[in-house]
Amino acid sequence: MKQYILLSGILALSLLACKRRGEPIPRICTQTNNAVNDLVTIKLGDTLGLVNCSEKSTRQRWVMPDGGNSTQETVYFIPSNIDTYTVRLFVSNNDFVNEYQAIQRVAVIP
Repeated sequence: MKQYILLSGILALSLLACKRRGEPIPRICTQTNNAVNDLVTIKLGDTLGLVNCSEKSTRQRWVMPDGGNSTQETVYFIPSNIDTYTVRLFVSNNDFVNEYQAIQRVAVIP
């Protein structure tokens, strides 16, 4: 009986530690070649296209650095100052209540 309880406990912990099947995998793709990991470098006045290329998601919500939101698959960022900005993408699907987040940092240079 103790072995059964121990085995059940180990199985329960392994299920909690693993990702749920069908869970969205958030990812942002950029329309530029100046990307290293989650940092993109663009020049002031350039327009940066950002695309939701997440897997297993059916809904998206972008939060732009100026506080604006969009539910489109592609958004465009036009910086107004030299700085480093953060764009956030939240994705989910119809099976889960949770949202999953991807972050893209954008360094703007002169």
